[in-house]
Amino acid sequence: MQSPSRDIKARLHCRDQALRAARAFFHQWGFVEADTPQLVPAPGTEPHIDPLSVPVHRGMTTSSPLERRFLITSPELALKRVVAAGVPRVFQLVHVFRDGERGRRHLPEFTLLEWYRGPGTLAEILDDTVGVIRAVAAAIGNQSPIDVDAAVESLSVNEAFARFAQVDLGAALDEMRAGDALALPRRVQASGEMLRPGADFDDAFFQVMGAKVEPAIGQDRIAVVSQWPAQMAVLARLDDDDRFARRFEAYACGLELCNAFDELQNADEQRARFVADNATRRALGKEEVPLDEEFLRVLPQLPAPTAGNALGFDRLLMLLTGADDIDDVTALPWR
Repeated sequence: MQSPSRDIKARLHCRDQALRAARAFFHQWGFVEADTPQLVPAPGTEPHIDPLSVPVHRGMTTSSPLERRFLITSPELALKRVVAAGVPRVFQLVHVFRDGERGRRHLPEFTLLEWYRGPGTLAEILDDTVGVIRAVAAAIGNQSPIDVDAAVESLSVNEAFARFAQVDLGAALDEMRAGDALALPRRVQASGEMLRPGADFDDAFFQVMGAKVEPAIGQDRIAVVSQWPAQMAVLARLDDDDRFARRFEAYACGLELCNAFDELQNADEQRARFVADNATRRALGKEEVPLDEEFLRVLPQLPAPTAGNALGFDRLLMLLTGADDIDDVTALPWR
C-alpha cells in the first residue's frame, strides 16, 4: 500500500497532467481561458441546486454595510456575458460550490470545465467534448472499459425511455399539455417502477434515468443523450418539436459527465424561466435567489447560435483512472 504522501503526490501529478492537457486542447482550437468571479450577487435559479452564500462588507472596513454574495454553482452566466462582449470561444476551469452534495460521486466543492462557442452549434460542442476527453486520456491514460476513440453512442431521451423502460415519454408530455400533470408518474408506475407516494414529473423522470437508462448506456463507449423534455430546458433553446429542448448529456460507466445546451437568447423567456424556478423553489420549501439582471440584459447580444457545455472534471478523472470515489482524484480529500 502506498503511503498517504505518495498517494497525494500521485493524485497531484495526475491532476496536473489532466489540467495541462485540457487547457492545451482548448488553446489549440483558439479558445481564451477566462477567470470570472466566484463570489457573485446572483448564483442561478435551478430549483434542485442549492447555492452557498456569505455576507460581504461592501467597503474597506468590516464596519461598512453588508451585502449577500453567493459562491458560484457554475460559471455559466458569467461566461455567456464574456461571449456577449465579443469573445467567440471561451473556457474556464474553476471550482464551483453546491450545498447538500456529498457522496461517492459528489462534493460541495468540485471542478467544472465549462466552455462556449458563439457562434457555435451543439454538434461542434460534442466534437469538443469527445476531443477533450481523448486529450486528457492521452495525457494520463485510460483505465476504464470505455474506448474513448470509438464513435459515441447517440440516442434521444424519448428513445432511451422507450428502449430501456418501455415508457412513452412523448405521449406523457402530450398528456401533460392536455392537463394531466401526473401522466409521466402514471406511465412509469405502469411499467413496473416503484415511485414514492405523491411522486411528480421530476421524481418519475429521474427514477427512470437512474434505474433504467444510465446503467444501460455508455458501457463500452461514451453515450450522448439528447433532446431533453422542455420542462428541463433550463437555459437551452427549445427544439422544433417544442416538447423537447436542445440539450445533451454524456455518460460513461454510469457516470454523468457533462450537460450541454444550445443557448437560449430570448431574455423575456429566460426571465420567465428564472421566475418559474423561484416559484418551484418556494414550493419545495427553499429560499428564492436573486436574478442576474446583468446576464439578462446582455443575453440578446449572444451570437446566433451559441452553444456550451459544463463537464465535471473530477468525474472525468474518476472515469479515466478507474476511481470509485471522487476523493481519490482530488488534490486533497474533502473534509
